[in-house]
Amino acid sequence: MEDHRIVRDGIKALLQDAPEIFISGEAENGKELLEKIASSNTDIILMDISIPDISGIELTKQICENYPK
Repeated sequence: MEDHRIVRDGIKALLQDAPEIFISGEAENGKELLEKIASSNTDIILMDISIPDISGIELTKQICENYPK
């Protein structure tokens, strides 16, 4: 989760050619991330600590509480 599109695009470009990695989505703020993971089967989230609407640390706590697996 990264709020700067150019950074997200760079990370995606590095990962998208790896055959064992499937990029299921991206988000530019915490609200959008929470909405997307509610309807997906996500294993790993790459997240910036500093995002516009909530701290990445607080968002990580919420995700761990709501999605313990």
